[in-house]
Amino acid sequence: MREREGERLLKLLPKNARLVLLDERGEQMSSPELARFLATNRDGGTQELVFAIGGAYGFSESFRARAFKTVALSRMTFTHQMVRIFLLEQLYRGFTIINGEPYHH
Repeated sequence: MREREGERLLKLLPKNARLVLLDERGEQMSSPELARFLATNRDGGTQELVFAIGGAYGFSESFRARAFKTVALSRMTFTHQMVRIFLLEQLYRGFTIINGEPYHH
């Protein structure tokens, strides 16, 4: 099942995109660290960052091999719906930090 899901997702991935996996085993970052990651990729010429949320059984090894980075929003397990909201909020927060706007701790 993981292999099929990975194959399906790879077909949807833009050719030059950098794939970032969201997985509980990934690197945990603070919001300022995520902001630096986003800024570094933006300033380094990355055209597209694509964030993929792991399925119920995680990612296949072949899909993991395609990833540029693996990030954990938490070591806890959340539903896909919750992760989408958490990711969106963290991206918003990251760009707020990059733009020098007030940052809520």
